Amino acid sequence: MAEDAKTLVRDLIDHHKMPVTFRPGVAHACYSDSEVDHARAYADHLATQYNYTQTEVLDRPGIRRLIGSDRFVGGALDHGAGHIHPLNFAIGLAKAAAAAGARIHEDSEVLTFTPGPKATLKTAQGSITADHVILAGNGYIGGLEPSYPSRVMPINNFIVATEPLGDRARDILSQPVAVADSKFVVNYWRLSDDNRLLFGGGESYGYRFPDILKTVRAPMLKIYPQLADAKITHAWGGTLAITMNRMPALMRPHPNVLAGSACSGHGVALSTLTGKLLAEAIVGDASGFDLLASVPQPRFPGGATLRWPLLVLAMTWYSMRDRLGL
Repeated sequence: MAEDAKTLVRDLIDHHKMPVTFRPGVAHACYSDSEVDHARAYADHLATQYNYTQTEVLDRPGIRRLIGSDRFVGGALDHGAGHIHPLNFAIGLAKAAAAAGARIHEDSEVLTFTPGPKATLKTAQGSITADHVILAGNGYIGGLEPSYPSRVMPINNFIVATEPLGDRARDILSQPVAVADSKFVVNYWRLSDDNRLLFGGGESYGYRFPDILKTVRAPMLKIYPQLADAKITHAWGGTLAITMNRMPALMRPHPNVLAGSACSGHGVALSTLTGKLLAEAIVGDASGFDLLASVPQPRFPGGATLRWPLLVLAMTWYSMRDRLGL
């Protein structure tokens, strides 16, 4: 299904002629020898158990040549993975849906949801009834479905963009790959088409954002101190959703209600696949949906009430371990 998800993204881009380029290559950058050993064991596992042989393990010189930083002792490069411009992809999907007859109402927040043979959804402007409902609000689903919050946690993540780096970009990434490091609160980055460094990192909880520039620039400069003079021209953030096992939370909370969210940072591929599985389930083929929904989805400790303070406590602990290099 993971391979199908990547293929589906590329096929949708091609079929609908979206202004989106799929760029192959996602690197995993490791801070310790033990993490490199884990990356090597994982690559071997993928090769022997799944016949997936596209992961190249990198030593210190190899990772240095690829990502232009002295911070890492090695890593891995997955040649079968890739990255795209996700907003252009989302806009492309919306245009394709609208062309197929879907009506999209971006400013009609659902305030209450009442399940039943005919489900009722109320907004500030009125209400609608529906034969089928898909709950796909990700980190913004709130309390619409009581069974969901205990398994899905909204968190915020942030990205900055530098000014175009010109020829300096080759010293940051020698190939047009995307990178994520091995920290628990992960840092991730790639170059834009106009050679800006897009660097993401930092997390917060609740719906209040910190100073994004300060939050993200600090880890960026730890990895690329040579960019201390580079201007940050854009900074933004948003709310995503995570699960305990970092797998999507697919559920059927009511007979005619499906839920699918919380791809935990893997949403470009997995949420696209999830959308297809949800659609297939509604028209009568729920085999793919039921398979992914059968993956055990543990509840967050403390349930919906205590999950937030417990998560903040846990993330603070892991963030401290990241800073100490443990």
